[in-house]
Amino acid sequence: MDSHAVSGASAKTNVDVVLEGGGVKGIALVGALRELCAAHTVQRVAGTSAGAIVAALLAAGYTIPELEQEMRSLDFASFQDGPARHFGKVGAALAVLLHNGVFKGDALHAWIEARLADKNVTTFQHLRRKEEGDDTSTPPYKLAVVVSDISRGRELHLPEDYEALCGVNPDTAKVADAVRASASIPFYFRPVKFRTGPSQESRRAVLVDGGLLSNFPVALFDRQDSTPPRWPTIGIKLSMRRTASQQWQPARNPVELARRLVSTMTSAHDRIHVDQNHVQDRTIFIDTDKVRSTDFRITQEQTEMLYANGGSAAQQFLATWDFGQWLSRYHPSQGGTGAPS
Repeated sequence: MDSHAVSGASAKTNVDVVLEGGGVKGIALVGALRELCAAHTVQRVAGTSAGAIVAALLAAGYTIPELEQEMRSLDFASFQDGPARHFGKVGAALAVLLHNGVFKGDALHAWIEARLADKNVTTFQHLRRKEEGDDTSTPPYKLAVVVSDISRGRELHLPEDYEALCGVNPDTAKVADAVRASASIPFYFRPVKFRTGPSQESRRAVLVDGGLLSNFPVALFDRQDSTPPRWPTIGIKLSMRRTASQQWQPARNPVELARRLVSTMTSAHDRIHVDQNHVQDRTIFIDTDKVRSTDFRITQEQTEMLYANGGSAAQQFLATWDFGQWLSRYHPSQGGTGAPS
């Protein structure tokens, strides 16, 4: 990823970035990236759902000012496409029963595809990269998109998993298709039915929001050997660091119980990792609690609040972040304890 495409500077240290999903809260990621890219050159970027959208645009070469303009001017309500939007709760219920999602998601796909095309990016071949010193497990792409394959009950990292798990050449796969799949909020947008290759048992995989299995895969770019990483991976999370008392949310009625059940199922995997010190110490936590992920009628005031919160959270993190200290504290090659697994 060209350093000038990210921030306009060359004498910067490298960094990989992992972006959490969070629906309309994605503008907060851009606020954090503004500060992060002022100090570092992003080499690889991964994301889930809204994080995948921002990650794809960044990998395609969008500058921070361009990202800001795109996200600030974005009309999220325009993504609520299909007949269900005109028939209220009854139409929404029928859409879920007939199509497994209230909205088609075609408008979202078209928007992503057009934004990528503006940077001459169509397939993952356009996002290839290879740096000297990469280990054998390092994906040769600037972008990693996390999706959930509910037809096989597994997490996919695209384009890395295309060939082995889908029988598809990663270079020929469309970036917009992967991002659209990652943004398929269950029951909100229709799942993506992906045609697999002839080597697979089934010719179709059903893909939905990557957050169903991992909304914050901060270890995605970590080396698989014992060699210290050449540069850090920093995560950007769309929620504050939780204490035990803040996590207490009783279920007082059946509706609250259902919400808590779904929330627990979708966040328990990541919470186990986020609670570990070596993850917390390389993560930017942004306060976004005042906005719901599916509030597609978000106001301009809320948008600016999220953006500002992202920037201030990144500033606070960078003021104390030291990669050398993180390595000595956690990486086994440096004798660290509590090392990443």
